[in-house]
Amino acid sequence: MLKGSLIVALGLMSAQAAGFARQAALGFLLGTGPEADALSAAMAPIELWWSVLALTVIFGFVPMLSDSARLGGYSFRSVLKPTMQLAVGSSVLFYVFADPIVSLIAPGLTVEAAELGTRLLRVMALSPAAIGISFAYSALLFSRRRFALASLHHAVVNVGTIAGALLLHAQMGVFGFVWGYVAGAWIQLGLAHLHARQAIPDAFGPDASARKLDLWTLITRPGPILSQALAMELNTAVSRAYASTFGLGMTAAFEYAFKLFRVPMALLVIPLSHSLLPEMSGSNETPAQRRDAVRAMTRAAVLTVAASAGVMAVMILLRDPAVTLLFQRGAFGRDSTEAVSTVLLSYMPVILGRGVADLLSRTLFGMGIYRAPVGAAFAALAVNAAFCTLLPSDDPLMIGVGAVVGFAVSAAWIIRRVRRIGLDDDA
Repeated sequence: MLKGSLIVALGLMSAQAAGFARQAALGFLLGTGPEADALSAAMAPIELWWSVLALTVIFGFVPMLSDSARLGGYSFRSVLKPTMQLAVGSSVLFYVFADPIVSLIAPGLTVEAAELGTRLLRVMALSPAAIGISFAYSALLFSRRRFALASLHHAVVNVGTIAGALLLHAQMGVFGFVWGYVAGAWIQLGLAHLHARQAIPDAFGPDASARKLDLWTLITRPGPILSQALAMELNTAVSRAYASTFGLGMTAAFEYAFKLFRVPMALLVIPLSHSLLPEMSGSNETPAQRRDAVRAMTRAAVLTVAASAGVMAVMILLRDPAVTLLFQRGAFGRDSTEAVSTVLLSYMPVILGRGVADLLSRTLFGMGIYRAPVGAAFAALAVNAAFCTLLPSDDPLMIGVGAVVGFAVSAAWIIRRVRRIGLDDDA
């Protein structure tokens, strides 16, 4: 488990490093101007879809493909076919509904920026098909405890985005970013396919005894996980939309700040939850197993809060020099630094509640417990949406208030449920 966690952590660190390089390239070439706002609005729904799909496929289908899981019995072929249908369908939907999606993601954009965002999103609509199919391969690799390549998924796409920006910006402008993103997504799919076929050749043969999985089952079987992941990511979308109402450049400023926020979130939560997933599947069979799981989750939650508090304090104290060091060059000037620092000061405290809620939700999914994570995620979304609707948009320091309160409620909700699991004989 420790080895798996370290491998996932190294993969995520590579992805985050590439992500910072991507954001630095965006800052150097675009700053926080209208093109940066448009690009952030175009990338946001794809990244939201990515995060939802990652959690749904990995935590929904790894147990199905694991030999020891209660939900086992599905072959990789039975999972791959409906996943491909869903992935291609999502690309079509992003292309067709690009205009209203951009309007929802960033309602404060100017007309020109919104039109550019729509055109950019229609190009990026080529990527969800590749991303979705890649996650099916990732689920297979995780189920067999092969973590390395699947953990580099985001890194490959980020490197492709950087290459597209640097190679194509002079000829294509901001469209160089999105074409690089699309190329990176399809390259990752090719790598995942080749690696899985070499590492797990037996998974690609026919299996007459395997259970069948159609598209409807694919969507409804992990339905609670899909709902929880969607609510969590919509929380970010609500805060981003609220940020866009504070004027020119604030959509892009939120994206830079969120990149800094997401790094410790990823390194604190994802490695342990991913590497534990094969082990947690089926650990909800007896009261003794549940009590052991509760003790482990309690310790993990305490450590997550302690680590999150330390990271939060450092990031808030050093936010200005950190943003200056990472991004302030080229088109990213002092005004951009101040805008990102303000958003970071407002949003960074979210890490306390969200870190706990994310970690415990993923652990409960591994045990086959869904109600508490779903309820906690929608509680956070409702509180955040209410705050963003009711608070006047005149002070950027208000951007993170709804999310901070919402995830505090979410963490309290799920902690209460976890404490009851060890005492509930029919959890």
